[in-house]
Amino acid sequence: MHNIILASKSKVRKEILDNHNVPCNVEVSNVDEGPIKKSLLKEGATPEIISKNLAELKANKVSQKVNESLVLGADSVIDLSGELISKPESREEALTILKKLN
Repeated sequence: MHNIILASKSKVRKEILDNHNVPCNVEVSNVDEGPIKKSLLKEGATPEIISKNLAELKANKVSQKVNESLVLGADSVIDLSGELISKPESREEALTILKKLN
């Protein structure tokens, strides 16, 4: 069986795999998501397409560093009526997001 590499620093994703007895190692991709999201939004990409593109990019980046491993890339976003909601960068932004979601 191939080694599985999770291309994510998400503790929750790692925990999900662990809870399902899927052995894996973590290798963070360090992809700078901000400029990619902005570029894709300018091109009219949906939140779903943005998420899929980021997951693929993360997996591809990590794949270049590891050999003989299956790399799992993941990304999640919130689609609020077509608006992309990303992780907040401040407490103020988190409050704004929570108000929108409410």
